[in-house]
Amino acid sequence: MKYFTWFRGGSRGLARWVALWGIMLLLTLWGASSRLYAAEHSEEENQIFDYAGLFGEKEVETLKERAGKIRDAMKAEGVILTVEDAEGESSQEISDQFYFRQGFDQHFDEDGILLLIDMDNRECYLGTYGYLIRVMTDERVQRVLDDVAPYLSSGEYASGALAGIEGVYQYFQKGISADQYNYDVETGKVEVYRSIRWYEAAFALVVSLIVAALACRGVVREYQMKDSSGVGSRLAYQVGCQFQFQNPSDELLNTVVTHTVIPRHTSSGGGRSLSSSGRSSTHSAGGHRAGGGGRKF
Repeated sequence: MKYFTWFRGGSRGLARWVALWGIMLLLTLWGASSRLYAAEHSEEENQIFDYAGLFGEKEVETLKERAGKIRDAMKAEGVILTVEDAEGESSQEISDQFYFRQGFDQHFDEDGILLLIDMDNRECYLGTYGYLIRVMTDERVQRVLDDVAPYLSSGEYASGALAGIEGVYQYFQKGISADQYNYDVETGKVEVYRSIRWYEAAFALVVSLIVAALACRGVVREYQMKDSSGVGSRLAYQVGCQFQFQNPSDELLNTVVTHTVIPRHTSSGGGRSLSSSGRSSTHSAGGHRAGGGGRKF
């Protein structure tokens, strides 16, 4: 009865009715969007994909927690993937395809790594992407795998995965090595990493200031308008002036034509020797660039 009384209030009652349903609709939409956002957010932060069933529940939680902290610190993806059946693909192909097809390249401008434990090929592969390609040179990748492989050989898969992402994080803190360069294994193209150290910048700044100060001092002394006695004068600038008109004549004495062969430079290094320790081998991965390396266990 109260319901009909509240609704029969004419236009005011109709307005209340519309407002009530509007509020209920907004609450429903807000709840649905919150659940959708939570689902997407949790899926985005999922970095552990144990399709081979190698980790226990507590181990998964430990790996998730540590991988999440490293992800936030590096501002780059840190994915751990295990597979039981490679379906005829190499560990490199599995790593690259999973990383890009799952959209991990969209979160941090492709920056990240993927540690794969391939039980079919019995291989551990560390894929590097974006900025991490330069950080993780071939030598650094192999050093990380040196720490991971013994754990995997003894069946301690969670410890091996943890050692892998920890090793990458330590090298991330060290940054890109001074001699780093990308080497495209398919085309042979070399992309040298060029950086300026703080002491190099400081030295360049000091030298620039000294040169600028000397130049300014010379200009100031030149235009002080003082004569030979050191007393200023409006015509002091004429003291050292010696100018005399002459009747010049030009005579052509001889002409000589010289031919010189200029040798071509075939070196692609630009005069800089490239060390193997700074090389990051890269390859094409579905329109993207990827790096990394593997190790049997």
